[in-house]
Amino acid sequence: MDQTKNHSYNAFKKLGYPSKKLENWKFSNSNHLKSYNVINQDQSDIDIKQYLAIENALCFVNGKFVKESLNNFIYKNQISIGKTIEVKDNKIVKMSNNFQGESLFNLGIAKFNEGIFIEFKKGGKFDTEIKIINVYDKKTENMFIPVFNIFKLNKKNNISIVEKNVNNGLDSFNLRINKFICSDDSKLNHTMIFNDNTKSNSLGYNYYESGLNSIINVDSFNYESLFNKNFIQVDLNQAGGETTINTLNLTKNNEHVDNNILINHNSEHCISFQNVRNILQNKSTCVFNGKVIVADGAQKTDSNQSNKNLLLSKEATAYSNPQLEIYADDVQCGHGSTTGALDKDSIFYLQTRGIRKEQATQILIKAFAHEVIKQFSNDNIKNKAQAYIDKWMNG
Repeated sequence: MDQTKNHSYNAFKKLGYPSKKLENWKFSNSNHLKSYNVINQDQSDIDIKQYLAIENALCFVNGKFVKESLNNFIYKNQISIGKTIEVKDNKIVKMSNNFQGESLFNLGIAKFNEGIFIEFKKGGKFDTEIKIINVYDKKTENMFIPVFNIFKLNKKNNISIVEKNVNNGLDSFNLRINKFICSDDSKLNHTMIFNDNTKSNSLGYNYYESGLNSIINVDSFNYESLFNKNFIQVDLNQAGGETTINTLNLTKNNEHVDNNILINHNSEHCISFQNVRNILQNKSTCVFNGKVIVADGAQKTDSNQSNKNLLLSKEATAYSNPQLEIYADDVQCGHGSTTGALDKDSIFYLQTRGIRKEQATQILIKAFAHEVIKQFSNDNIKNKAQAYIDKWMNG
């Protein structure tokens, strides 16, 4: 790993911070991220007892795993856990070539401290969702916290993971790198919730490898982040693999959210679906950069991308770039993108039914969001998302 970290740091120094000349950063400005510095991960003045009391939660403070959280973890005897930094198998730690061309990904690899590697034991039963709680706390501003975690699902494992950030309200740059190895016949539900605070900057690189007949569901809900850029890559490497990516972003003020999704259909008889919805207020911006690549020989591929943007302000901006690269001939692939304001006729119709304009507007906003919320793989998150929308509209 030392060699990998050195190589990554040299790559970062060569590439520098990303500019808007790069396709993946065309609509996202990284200049403000230059002022953040890596901090001592042991530096914290937060009382983590409240988080250690949460059942089945693995807790990280400033990117460092809190071992005491295993005391209340019901699956501690059904997993093996170690440090990412100590993994010797290059196949386990190897990330996508696509990410390796990203300068800030290389910075994260170079600067992360320990990380964790969790392997779920074959034959284990994991009926209760696993919570990953990332607590960011410090005494000084401008902290940069990178973390690199790896999760391996063995054959027929069925795992649900909910990842959430908790920020104390101070300025920060949080860089998360996740790898999920999904073996044959396994199923992964991975939910990411972003409601850090209006000063937080979040950058994520999430890489998923699928096995034979494996199912990967990725749900993302962004409610409050100053800057949130999230990379998702799924490699469907074996026949029968399925992946569904559902994302809902709520933005206001000057918030910026950028979703970059790549799905590689590398084998036959695989299915993928992307459903990304953005609701924007004020001067906020959202970016959807989605690509599906169907490799030569990946016959019977079924893939669809959908991006819809609801603009609640004339000053809000949405950028959409769905892409398809197809090198096989027996496939069903499609993509679509729409951007617009609320339909005035629909508002007027609801008003004719005795509903006030403000209430009619909220009904239509919630209906727009519900189209993706109902597809979330986690029922608890479905209910929380509805409550967050009410708070967001009235906040």
